[in-house]
Formats: sequence, structure tokens, C-alpha cells
Amino acid sequence: MTADNPLLKPAPGGIEARPVTAAARLMLGGPVALVTTSWRGAHNVMPLAWHMPISTDPPLVAIAVEQSRHSVDMISHSQEFALNFPTRPLLHHVQYLGALHGDRVDKFEATQLETFSPTHISAPLLVNCAGWIECEVREVMPFGDHVLFIGLVMSVQVNPASFGEQWRLGGHEETQPLHFLGGNIYATLHRALEAKVPRDFEAPERVLRERLETELELTREARERREERLGELERELERGNVVDVSELDSGLAPEPEDQIDLSKGVVLGGGPGAE
Repeated sequence: MTADNPLLKPAPGGIEARPVTAAARLMLGGPVALVTTSWRGAHNVMPLAWHMPISTDPPLVAIAVEQSRHSVDMISHSQEFALNFPTRPLLHHVQYLGALHGDRVDKFEATQLETFSPTHISAPLLVNCAGWIECEVREVMPFGDHVLFIGLVMSVQVNPASFGEQWRLGGHEETQPLHFLGGNIYATLHRALEAKVPRDFEAPERVLRERLETELELTREARERREERLGELERELERGNVVDVSELDSGLAPEPEDQIDLSKGVVLGGGPGAE
């Protein structure tokens, strides 16, 4: 009976305990938004990762904004905001905007962001984004060190190169939304994975176990291919040859832990100074 009780099984080896403040970081990974606001002729913009849909009928979204941010006052006064989902060209703008204080600096003047007119609210919308959501505030609730604003969605617009019925994967990276991973690290979408559920006549525990084993094997194979290709890359660099990193799959791009010296040889399409 003990072996079948999920509460009595020991944790897998290698698990690490982290401070409770790490919970927010674990929940990151969704598209970052640039929140634009306007009040009495002044405009502001700030990056935001803490946002979520909370209802489809009526269409409601929630954003959590740190209480000290100037956007709290802007949204509270104007009772509206817009979510702009930036793409790769705005990567550095997103990070820089998070370091500015809207009550001290005109962020639009400082960054010279290109804007266009909204359809239902007064806050400007930003060019070089994948999608835009305009909201009117319906509820304001302070929680801890953040304020939760619940907005009624008034308008949704998308760049069809970025979004169809879902975010488009692969293709041109400059049309994909930025996903915030924490700190100053972001990611873009690479490929889709299709989930399959057991059919009615199949034993779910057996089918799911088999698919788990398959997925683990696929990830092992991918890791082995990655290590093999990176080994080839390192050998070419040691010979001083020209290597075009852009030809690699994004999943094979060198990472810090690979400890590959990119200063050897000539690297095209990536590496230090590529941007």
C-alpha cells in the first residue's frame, strides 16, 4: 500500500529547493507585453510579464503591476491600458524601458518608439509588435506589493505574420513575440509539439507511459545530435576556419555552459558582436 500512496513516495534525486520568491520566475515564459497608458496628454510605456486571461465571456484580462510603478497611477486615473506584444526588433527596448521611471523620464521621447492610433482607448499602440489588446479597467485590487487591474477587452489586433489561430512558429524570428524568462533573458518560439491523448478504447496509463518513454528518447537523441554538431563546430573553430552559426538549428546554438571559444576562427551569423 505504501508504494501506491503518492504522498509517501520520495522525491526524485537531483531536485533542488529554492526560495519561495522563485515561484514567480517558474511561472514566466509567456509573451512579454509593453503596457501603454495615457492621462491628460502624457503617455507612458512599461514592460510587463505578469498578465493572464481570466474570462472569455465577457472577455477579461488581468495585469499585475508593481505598486511603485508610474503605470499604476496612469491606469488608475485613465481606467484603461493597452497590451502591445513586442517582437525581436524591440528586444533591447523592452529591457531598457524596464529600467526607466515614467514619472521622471518621458519614455517615448527617450526611446523614439513609433506609434499608431488605438481604436477604442486613448493610449498609443506600438509599431513592431505581434499583437495589440486594448482594455478598459473593470476592477482594481491591491495584493501585496502589486496592484491587480482587471480589464475588459475592447479591441484585439494582430500581425497575421505573427498570429493566425495561435502564435506562428519558425519562419522569420523578427515577427515572433518575445517570451520573458527572467532577468534580461528572452526567447522566441521555435517549434510546435502536438499532444495526443489516449483514445477511448486505450488504457490511458499504458499509452501515456509509452509516450513518456518516447518523448524522453527523442529528447536524448536531440541532445546527442546537439553535442555531436557542437563538437564539429568546435573543431572547425580550432582550425581557424570560417563557420556560419546561422546555419545551425536554434536548438543547437552554443550556450554558455558549452564553453566553446568563439574567438577562434571566424564566426558568421552569431556570436559576440553579431548584433
